[in-house]
Amino acid sequence: MKSDFALTTPRLYLRPYKNADLLDLVDAVRESTASLSPWLTWCTPDYNQHDAHSWIHASAQNWLYDVSYEFAVFSRHNDAFCGSVSLNNLSSLVNSAELGYWIRSLTQRQGIATEACLAVSRFAFEQLGLTRLEIVTHTGNLASQRTALACHAKFECTARNRIMMHTQPIDGILFSLIPSDLASAKIPSALKVSQP
Repeated sequence: MKSDFALTTPRLYLRPYKNADLLDLVDAVRESTASLSPWLTWCTPDYNQHDAHSWIHASAQNWLYDVSYEFAVFSRHNDAFCGSVSLNNLSSLVNSAELGYWIRSLTQRQGIATEACLAVSRFAFEQLGLTRLEIVTHTGNLASQRTALACHAKFECTARNRIMMHTQPIDGILFSLIPSDLASAKIPSALKVSQP
């Protein structure tokens, strides 16, 4: 898929990663290790420019071959990098994907994850034609669970051995989101897909 477009909401714009995002990504990860490292094994204090470059390159390849879709999230107010939302584990067999997200520490608890996830969910359903998204969180990650519920995702179950953490399987909380769920969500009216 072409990656030369952006999703916009009242407060945010989301677009595929670019090489120019490298330093912002490193700063955001290092700043956020205390809040994110319990859930994201790659989020460590020694995350560096090489790690960020590898991620950005892999993300570009994922977009090119429709493997997954990673969005960098920015504030429309000041262009500050806020975090990331992704669609991964795409399955043509069941026409679904997983929705993942993280927000840097400085911009947490402002509804940014919810706003960004709603934008990407709409992209998934309207642009990609998917019919189901899954959100899987650690059992103790209450912030991610609150975001899933704020997006009108439905709790389905505690899935046994659903997450691999440091090579060990652990349980995960599974939520699902389908197109009709967005009808009851407050989708920002300014949400749009724009192409240059």
